[in-house]
Amino acid sequence: MKLLLVENSPLLRDAIKDMLSGYENISIENVASTKNEAITFLDEMQYDLIIADIELNEGNGFDVVKHTMQDFYAFKPPTVVMLTNHGNSYYKKLAQKLNIKYFYDKSLDFESAIQSIVHESLN
Repeated sequence: MKLLLVENSPLLRDAIKDMLSGYENISIENVASTKNEAITFLDEMQYDLIIADIELNEGNGFDVVKHTMQDFYAFKPPTVVMLTNHGNSYYKKLAQKLNIKYFYDKSLDFESAIQSIVHESLN
């Protein structure tokens, strides 16, 4: 399973990489900390899954997801795991409107997010 990791925190990027490194069927292909970096990567290859934060160094994770929903997007839209510090109802509703499959609060549900990623890799 090919992943794009879209996260502005180096500490969290490293934690996610470490937690997923033991799974042979999961490959973090690229890492982006801005919307534009993520979109560039998305336009270059097919990803099976995006792990995205809402707040990025520039732009936001919702704009990254919206890019994959455009008619001109060349690939199949990847499954999305939104992992954020903004787990409030406003953002949850926005995630639902965008058909984001998984929405997790970093501080409360980090382990559950990792389990969902692993589960997706087995399907």
